[in-house]
Amino acid sequence: MFMSADVEKKLRTMRKVVESMGISEDLRGYAWERPPVEPINDVRISVSDINGFCPTRRDVFLKYVLKEKPQINQYMLKGLAYHKLIRDTFVSLKKAIYSGLSSGEELVDEFFNDTEIPEKVCKKLGIDVKECLKLYRYLVLQISARVDEILSKYPDADEENIAGLALPPFVERKVDGSLVGLSKHLSVDVFTPHIVLDFKSGYGRREHMLALAGYALAIEADDETDVNYGFLVYIRVDKNVHFRHVGLVVGDELRREFIEVRDEIAELVDSGIDPGKPNQCPKFCSYYGVCNEDRG
Repeated sequence: MFMSADVEKKLRTMRKVVESMGISEDLRGYAWERPPVEPINDVRISVSDINGFCPTRRDVFLKYVLKEKPQINQYMLKGLAYHKLIRDTFVSLKKAIYSGLSSGEELVDEFFNDTEIPEKVCKKLGIDVKECLKLYRYLVLQISARVDEILSKYPDADEENIAGLALPPFVERKVDGSLVGLSKHLSVDVFTPHIVLDFKSGYGRREHMLALAGYALAIEADDETDVNYGFLVYIRVDKNVHFRHVGLVVGDELRREFIEVRDEIAELVDSGIDPGKPNQCPKFCSYYGVCNEDRG
């Protein structure tokens, strides 16, 4: 599902791009002690600030300077539900494999009709349980099929190998991003060697690529290892479940753009100056109500 044939093909193409153009060592996260990666001040921001909807970045002013709390909207709740559902499902499937359920058929029998995970996650967040159940069952079927594919190729594979090949090694991997100007408590959706994945439930935006670059630099600084590739995984649930993978090389241009945005936000917060409201506030912004509280 995450490393499908289509994704593997994209990854092979991206590897050739990296081999031909390279990535500057000065723009790696482990170059955090010198410009341009070195943070310009003591401000540390979250990756979600890079993804902000406000054109003037008043959202970060409200968050860090005025200490206003964001208002959680349905757009954000759906994203939270999808993230937690994926994490909890993967963790449960991995535990089941280690406990001896070593075939796709056994996993389907155990999990497909068990509604505990989607009900627990989505009822708590107020999201349609039917929608979450579709996503949950899709995950169960995809991972179960992957397990059978692995066993067909490697009949003697033990639980360790099955779990390692069928599921990503890290889900919601904790990362200290403080060395590159980000929060000390980042959480990366999925990380495999040299690749970072980020799940999204909305439409594609350039900011999502910048956020992925931020995660890559944070991991490079924290682990002192190269992260060259990223995938944005856009999830849509209607009559069916759709996963759209957008692959990208975390190259020099994207790294520079991330650093520019990071520095712009850090300067704004450090100055304490209100940048003002935009001409039109995006409805998805979590501070929409704060900026428009006097409007009927």
